[in-house]
Amino acid sequence: MTPYLFLIMLSLAGGLLPADKPGYRRGFLLMTGTSCWLLAALRYVTGFDYRFYESIFQTVSSADLSSLTNLEPGYLLLNLLVARMGGEYHTFLLLFHLLLTALIFAWIGRYSSAPWLSIYLFVTLQYFALSMNFLRQSLAAAILLWLYPFLRSRRPLPCCGLILFASCFHRTALIMLPLSLLLCLRISRRHYGLSALTAAAAYFLIDPLLQLAVTLFPKYQAYLGGKYWQGNSFVYVLLPLGCFLFSLPLLCRALHEPDKPPVLINGIFYTLLLQTFITRHFILERLSIYLAFFSLLALPEAALLPGERRLSRVRTWILIAGGLAYFLFAVNQGFHGVYPYRGLWDRSLTP
Repeated sequence: MTPYLFLIMLSLAGGLLPADKPGYRRGFLLMTGTSCWLLAALRYVTGFDYRFYESIFQTVSSADLSSLTNLEPGYLLLNLLVARMGGEYHTFLLLFHLLLTALIFAWIGRYSSAPWLSIYLFVTLQYFALSMNFLRQSLAAAILLWLYPFLRSRRPLPCCGLILFASCFHRTALIMLPLSLLLCLRISRRHYGLSALTAAAAYFLIDPLLQLAVTLFPKYQAYLGGKYWQGNSFVYVLLPLGCFLFSLPLLCRALHEPDKPPVLINGIFYTLLLQTFITRHFILERLSIYLAFFSLLALPEAALLPGERRLSRVRTWILIAGGLAYFLFAVNQGFHGVYPYRGLWDRSLTP
């Protein structure tokens, strides 16, 4: 757990830096980003899918691409690039995590109201852990973070182009085509009410809907009846519910600013609706990943809304305590197979 505690302490230290010093901010982002990059890239058999992605790289290196026809072209090209340059799997991980970390930390640096708090949540709310397991989907999610400026300015064509590009790394990114429209809708009782009713209907009809989906897309039939097909406890809904309740100040602000697209609070709301489906089938949680990443902006912004300074401090401490509690819960549950962390220096001890 030591590497993760180091990242947590490093991110919290950023809160002590003067906010009016851009140079300090850039240096802090560079230091924390480099730390996350190296820890993610230098791991060994850390992450449930570590061996799976290693086997993909080895297949690409052997020029046997006939068995990878279902692999997304963007991810395949990344593997080919490293393989053709003579690199090994760990060379690939260095490049992959460099791209992913740069995308996320540049986004945080540009749009977060408190970068140190966003990075703290990146580690404690398990987005960092996810990036060491779901490689293709985490890179797609990192690309889709950059929808944010286009959603705020209501520019649909760049949004569509970015979503299609992200789908070259994981096809589920296409779910953001309809969701990006919902993120820009104004907040109203009709909007949220109809969305909640639609989600409730889908929740109870999910099995026949999924049977239809796997009929149309047979490659996903392997998930039927598997371990990811089981439902999880409602305990796993507490995090998205807590995030939504914590972000209610953003909802109140959006009601008073109807001309501005309420992207962040809508993202938190739809994350809650989508993550509720984890109680039916665990695999469905993956559909919420793209929206969930927006909480890295939404939660710090909700904590630091202009107003009483003392109240902002209380909210910030609540957010820090909540993040730490969830981190400890994730460690206990072994989220993403990244606990404990093992690096290349442990290679001789790991089968």
